[in-house]
Amino acid sequence: METSKVRSGIPGLDTMLGGGLPKHSITVVAGGTGSGRTIFLSQFLYNGAVLHKEPGLFISFDDQKESLYPSLAQFGWDLMELERTQQLVFIEYPHNELAAFPEQESAMRDLVSTLGIKRVVIDSITPFSLMFSTPEDRKLNVMKLVSAIKGWKVTALISAETVHTPDTSHFPHTVSGAESFADGFIHLSYHKQDGKRSRSVEIVKMRGCKHTHEIRRAQIGPQGFVIEIPPRQPAKK
Repeated sequence: METSKVRSGIPGLDTMLGGGLPKHSITVVAGGTGSGRTIFLSQFLYNGAVLHKEPGLFISFDDQKESLYPSLAQFGWDLMELERTQQLVFIEYPHNELAAFPEQESAMRDLVSTLGIKRVVIDSITPFSLMFSTPEDRKLNVMKLVSAIKGWKVTALISAETVHTPDTSHFPHTVSGAESFADGFIHLSYHKQDGKRSRSVEIVKMRGCKHTHEIRRAQIGPQGFVIEIPPRQPAKK
């Protein structure tokens, strides 16, 4: 049976995914500094609410609303208005309050159910994972977090920071290790080539859909994150 799809709201991504993100899936969106992870996640929430009438929840373990909303306004995204009309809920956890999140998970689940929230983003899971001093504790607690969100019955994107390796041929992985427990893993690259930086997107894995394995170029423009779709090759005679 074919998995139901959720439109991402990010031009070019649904084509790579064969129609969209699998419904109720959890996908890690990873990249380094400047790769556009926050824009990517915010675009998923904003267009989900505006274009598809799917309320969203933004859980921030990093940025504050006062600094985030003005920076996203450059794309014409009025997240304050979405909050006012209850199409978006923004919850921020300063670093000194991160430890309280697991205890509040049940209240968060009730909020999702009460408001009919369909899309959730966490930006970024890295500060949460770094609370735990050993790799074993980090793995266990990140796994618990991903499993809890799975129970919310939403389509979720989780931002994570990649581990920098000089050899770009290595398989990408994150500080948190969240990609091991998620349904999907999307890698955003922002690398230097011929004296300038260029963006690219790779779907490393995505359970429940036939996705492209190509690495495709991307850019951040006036409408946000856009993935380039290569032109179709003419059929051979």
